Amino acid sequence: MRWQTSAGLRRHTAYTSSALDHNGVVDVFEVSFRARHECPYVQFSMKHPEVRILEWCNMRIDVLEVACPDIETFNSIGPDLQDLLSWKGGKVLKKNFFERNLQVIVKTCRDSRIKTSISGVVEKNSCLEIPPIAYHDGWEERRVIGFREDDYKKLFRALNDLGPAEILQKKALAERSIRDTFAISLSSVFSTLTDRQLDALEAAIEYGYYQVPKKTTTEDIARKHKVPRTTYEEHVRKAESKIFRAMAPYIRLYASKHQRLGELAPEIAAKAEAI
Repeated sequence: MRWQTSAGLRRHTAYTSSALDHNGVVDVFEVSFRARHECPYVQFSMKHPEVRILEWCNMRIDVLEVACPDIETFNSIGPDLQDLLSWKGGKVLKKNFFERNLQVIVKTCRDSRIKTSISGVVEKNSCLEIPPIAYHDGWEERRVIGFREDDYKKLFRALNDLGPAEILQKKALAERSIRDTFAISLSSVFSTLTDRQLDALEAAIEYGYYQVPKKTTTEDIARKHKVPRTTYEEHVRKAESKIFRAMAPYIRLYASKHQRLGELAPEIAAKAEAI
């Protein structure tokens, strides 16, 4: 096997003790890896290693975020980026610029048309992808969740056939809960807050209003910012309300794992065996 190894990277080997539960059974695990194969995205990244591309795909459209270190780099990659976006009939539906990044929505997912599709290899070996895919420094980087040691071994044997592959990290998932591996979108939590509400909330944090015991009062903070106490409190209450409403689905999801899991475990296991 022609594994590429370097400092901090581990070979494809058997599980360490941290990846086993107390009964010696392999836990659900998460693996981060990077690979080089025949793919237009990888070829683009090898030519422009300083550019970082993040990709989300639902098999009908691609959403790409292209980040450049400076405007000069962005200008220089223009022709190559256009070729990449229009590869094999891709049609750009929308472009947005934000925070020095370019966001592009492209019709049809091109990954299914790539002969050396890594997504196909991941699916074939019963692993679950965690988006987004990253392209940077000439590599394609992915995160996957695996459920059996044998699937993990087959996955990396197949990846090795496509080209160089490196394992960046491998870890067991705490409590075998996949929900903990998905990040919360900051925009989904904070985007509805006004500037005044954000400023009020930040001031409350900075002055220790949320510490136990409190280091200050809303009246003190309002006086320092030269606004009426009632106005300041209104901004804080509205900010708190918006944040908790946005977080409600995540709170319910996380809280659900504490609902009689210990009592239900034998019954669930029995049903699972019958499937």
